[in-house]
Amino acid sequence: MKLRVPESIKSRLRANEEADRRLAQRVAALEEAVEENRKLNQRLADVVDVVTELLVPAMDRDDDRVKKALADLGKTLDDG
Repeated sequence: MKLRVPESIKSRLRANEEADRRLAQRVAALEEAVEENRKLNQRLADVVDVVTELLVPAMDRDDDRVKKALADLGKTLDDG
């Protein structure tokens, strides 16, 4: 015995498949955006670390440390 699926149910199934496809595309786009935000947040953290290093009170400054911090900042900004 073969059951006949009403056209209205077939139509709903097709609509659900299309909605699932669109949802998968949106999730993929959001995952890409999250990854980009992670990268930007890491770069920002690197820059904040260098700026913090440079704002150490002058009497505590180590010229080699400042030169390294500036080099790291240049590298971080160039990596972007």
